Amino acid sequence: MTLNHILCGAGIDMRIASLACRSFYSLLRSSVSVRQWVHKVTEYGYAAIALADANSMYGAVDLFKYARQADIKPILGVEILTNTQRAVLLAENGAGYRNLCRITTARNLKPDFDLIECLSNHNKGLICICDQKQLLRPLKQIFDKNNLFAGCRDSAETALAAAYNTKPVAYDNFDYLDADDITIIRLLDKIRKLSVAGPGPQDHNVLQQLIPEEQFKQKFSNNCEALRNAEGITQRCNFNLLNGKYHLPKIELPRGKRADTELAGRCHRGLANKYNPVSTKVVKRLEHELAVIRQNSFSDYFLVVHQIIDFAKRKHIPVEVRGSAAGSLVSYVLGFTRVCPIENNLYFERFMNPGRKDCPDIDIDLCWRRRDEVIRFCYDNWGTDYVAMVSNINRYRRRSAIRDVARAFGIETSKINELVKNREANSDSAIYNMAERIVGIPRHMGVHCGGIVITSRPVREIAPLELATKGVIVTQYDKDAAEAVGLVKIDLLGNRALSTVNEAVNIVNKRSHHLDIDTVDPSDEKTANMLSSGDSLGVFQCESPGMRQLLRGLKVRNKRDVAIALSLIRPGPASGGMKTEFIERYLHGKPFTYLHPKMEEVLGDTHGVMLYQEDVMRIAVEVAGYSIGDADRFRSEVSKKVSSLRLQQQYEDFVYSRADGVGMDRHAAEAIWDQILRFAAYSYCKAHATVYANIAWQTAFIKANHTRQFYTSLLNNHQGMYPLRVYVWDAIRHGIRILPPHVNKSDVEWRMENKAIRAGLNMIRGLSYTTINNLLEQKKLRPFANIDDLRRRVRFHKPELKNLIHVGACDGLGKSRPAMLGQLYLTPINPEQMLLFDIRRNLSQLPEYDRIEKLKAEIDVTGIPLSLHPTVLFRSGFTSAATLDRFINQEVTVAGFIAAARRAKTNDGRIIGFVTLEDSSGLAEVTFFPDQIEKYYGICTASGPVWVKGRVTEHLSSIALECYNCGRAA
Repeated sequence: MTLNHILCGAGIDMRIASLACRSFYSLLRSSVSVRQWVHKVTEYGYAAIALADANSMYGAVDLFKYARQADIKPILGVEILTNTQRAVLLAENGAGYRNLCRITTARNLKPDFDLIECLSNHNKGLICICDQKQLLRPLKQIFDKNNLFAGCRDSAETALAAAYNTKPVAYDNFDYLDADDITIIRLLDKIRKLSVAGPGPQDHNVLQQLIPEEQFKQKFSNNCEALRNAEGITQRCNFNLLNGKYHLPKIELPRGKRADTELAGRCHRGLANKYNPVSTKVVKRLEHELAVIRQNSFSDYFLVVHQIIDFAKRKHIPVEVRGSAAGSLVSYVLGFTRVCPIENNLYFERFMNPGRKDCPDIDIDLCWRRRDEVIRFCYDNWGTDYVAMVSNINRYRRRSAIRDVARAFGIETSKINELVKNREANSDSAIYNMAERIVGIPRHMGVHCGGIVITSRPVREIAPLELATKGVIVTQYDKDAAEAVGLVKIDLLGNRALSTVNEAVNIVNKRSHHLDIDTVDPSDEKTANMLSSGDSLGVFQCESPGMRQLLRGLKVRNKRDVAIALSLIRPGPASGGMKTEFIERYLHGKPFTYLHPKMEEVLGDTHGVMLYQEDVMRIAVEVAGYSIGDADRFRSEVSKKVSSLRLQQQYEDFVYSRADGVGMDRHAAEAIWDQILRFAAYSYCKAHATVYANIAWQTAFIKANHTRQFYTSLLNNHQGMYPLRVYVWDAIRHGIRILPPHVNKSDVEWRMENKAIRAGLNMIRGLSYTTINNLLEQKKLRPFANIDDLRRRVRFHKPELKNLIHVGACDGLGKSRPAMLGQLYLTPINPEQMLLFDIRRNLSQLPEYDRIEKLKAEIDVTGIPLSLHPTVLFRSGFTSAATLDRFINQEVTVAGFIAAARRAKTNDGRIIGFVTLEDSSGLAEVTFFPDQIEKYYGICTASGPVWVKGRVTEHLSSIALECYNCGRAA
């Protein structure tokens, strides 16, 4: 029997929590993950783990998730830390959790935060542990005696509790697990103190290591009360964060109206507008969907989404839902999507089904320019207390880790850039080794690209809030954690393709045409011919080298073919040669046999090939006899990274139980399982593919039929996979004249000018929008007559006008660019003033730029060669990209600029590289097989033009070059 047993009562085996642990979610104050804490606390014999991070609850979901796996009790807390105040607060119950969220939010958002003042209003359900003398007295005025404890690290410190007549508790701030952690924590501390955001509040000076429970209890051998109180806290804290409840938004309705009937009414009105006549089949489907929504209490959620989308439409903001939500008839009749689920045979059960209880995910794509208007509407409509953006936890990656470690080591910026650039070659130095150790540790909070939560009660009662680096208030829970605690995230995502289509249509319709993009022919011949030739730069989701190759190989003829291509390009369908196999069956009628007779009912339209995630569900239901709910769980688990044990259970259930139950032989079941497993992890949802195919077809239709309008819009909304210069020259290759920016002719952005496209003033580097607006206002009054007129009427900062002249944006306002640049050093003349001698006469003799100087000026000021492609200046002997098809299986050399580069892994784990080279004639695709991968790295780090020598190959009607050698071309 231990001394602790003797002093604290024989036979009493007190079990205590590790009060309290600090994880790496105490940003840059610890290096230990929640998972590591849970593992070690369990190993050391504690009854529970209490997590209390500094001013944060980022790790709350991790705590409950990993504690559940380890079968140990979780206790959620926060260490409230200011420059003068420090205390640990633990949530005893739901009320305590809500107050924990309120206090953490106030600590992070209120500049004048005071812990005592905040606790005075929000203390219910909280247990407070404090070891600061100056705080214990005011805290006693707030807390019941059973909810305030003096934190004691050993028996000697219990005197503090006695002095203030406060209960002692066995407690310590545990910072690390092993001695190796100390070096990393000190490094992170130095990084934090060097950060732009500042060091934050001062921390405790001594780092504490977690020790086994029995060893910790020995420290209190002379004061069993502290241990009894620790045990009491462990028993009292019974809050469960992951309780499966949803915090759904609510919509305000007139008294007596219910969300279910309101949603049904709106849907039936929408149904009458969409279908004429309305068939019994369609009505039955709508009623089925509404019943599922009603059973899961999601009617309010759909009405909230309807309000958001309705606002966007009323404001003429392009909008469309993505993902499985487009497979719902409710989504279609409410106007969430333009895609008809009946016409496209979309599967509602992939989105929602009676067996699926989690909240449906509705992601909304919006015009990227006007997305903020929609976000502002949400705040204005539901109130700032009920709306928040979702956070993104930015963790260290290798590049950022190297930068921060090097900065902490005092290395100068130029050397740091060199270290980052050469990280592949020199990976054995101390900086690289230290950087590797902090990879994956959270660094700071950011804002999720589009996630927003709307709640029926203040968000700060459900999740803690803080100010992200961009000045936006966000939940401390990221998207996965927010979902886990029951917050319903709505993604409001900027989609530049929607903006491209919308702007192009507006330009077309200004010129007396009437183009209704939603009713264009889904089999338009010009569009089909363009796509099937691989001419798809700028076409949504269709411009990657692999996609352009597939469009050629598939010989796309209509919108449905585009949906097939979008799915077929995914690694799932492409695995095991199924991409080529599908093309052979689809185009050439290659005979094949279904793995099971029932598979024909499911995969008849796709020639026996699984293309969509819905195919997995339908096979499970229609071939193997699963229920809809079980089939959805099956699809989810075989397509995500679940444990090998869970995957083995699914395998045994499918092959040995379900297959036997429907009379399927073992061989067929094994073959279907293997195909599902290869396919499912990287497959596309059919509804998502159909929506994106619709946008892609619209984009392609405009490019094929209204080419100048397309490129004008594309250049204004550019965010493709290639640099802007590639699209400019693609337009030139399509016979469109590109004009440089000019002060008398340009607008802010690109615009059509007769049969050409004029570059906008926003292309000029260093030209502020204030100057652009002033310039445009003056131009409206009258054109600029000369360079002095321009100088008098518009106030420029020093480099702005120089850049305008240099690039040719002032051509015609003076004798030559050199002459106008010379005039910048002279005071503008008054046109009414007589001069006996004018120094400008000498300037006028300066010769104009030649074509090389003009080209250099364009690249210097805009980054784009507008008048001349640099590759036409290369020496002869290079084969142009456009003529490679004449040299199949021959060795040639091409030269150009790198437009894109990427790496991939082969089946045996080796690296293969792909580079897209651009010359004046087009794009050339270059492959670097694993034995040439060092050459890939070499030219990817080279600046300027490069050359590649290799063999020309053809596959699926597409041409590529297998690299043998390469280097810099200039």
